[in-house]
Amino acid sequence: MNRNHFVVWLATVGVVGFSGSVSGCGHTEVAAVVPAAPPPPAIVAVAPPPPPPTPKLTAPCDATIGPAGWIKFPKEVEFEVGKATLKTSDTTSTILQCLVDFLNNNKMVTRFRIEGHTDNAGDPAANMTLSQQRAEAVVAWMVAHGINPGMVWAKGFGPTQPRAPNDTPEHMAQNRRVEFHIDQINGAKATKENIAAAENPPAPVSTTAIVTTPAVGVAVAAPAPAVGVVVAAPTPVVGVSATLAAPTVDPKKK
Repeated sequence: MNRNHFVVWLATVGVVGFSGSVSGCGHTEVAAVVPAAPPPPAIVAVAPPPPPPTPKLTAPCDATIGPAGWIKFPKEVEFEVGKATLKTSDTTSTILQCLVDFLNNNKMVTRFRIEGHTDNAGDPAANMTLSQQRAEAVVAWMVAHGINPGMVWAKGFGPTQPRAPNDTPEHMAQNRRVEFHIDQINGAKATKENIAAAENPPAPVSTTAIVTTPAVGVAVAAPAPAVGVVVAAPTPVVGVSATLAAPTVDPKKK
């Protein structure tokens, strides 16, 4: 095929977007058409919502929490003299309600102990029984006000753990008492260490997530198999015309 014939072929089939050149008869140079690569996806740093604060162990009302978990109120729960009957006084009801609120608001306390104590006046065995019954009366009041009965328990010590010598009426009054102790923190035996950690929990740590998202305005398609050279199919040429060359006559063949 000579050059004129190739021009005729182009006029016949037409090519839109043809990229190439004709260098000679029978030889056509065609440029490879390679699609442009899409831009890389954008890397965006996304800050997640801040984590909720770690629950903190807080003392009830005007009480304090000792290093070993002893909840100490400025006043004492009051009982009828020589009985395990709670007095219907503002002091008693306030202390007990504060304890109920304390356990409801501090879910890390999973076991709580009520202790009963007496002075040394009277029969030691009777004092032991009285101290147990007084502790149980407090437990019963708390359970009646919504505390799980499996969470609180009572222990009477009688006169065996005096707070002061039983030598004056004032000291003996100090020994007639009910105490409140944290037994467990999150299911583990309460210690100075885990109580201190519950009172001062570490601050929550915020993290930043790295998320890969497509660039704005770019549609990302699934990857296609690798192709070395892509040649577009010929389409009609708009506005191209060609003139057929007249055949050449050899004079010797007339």
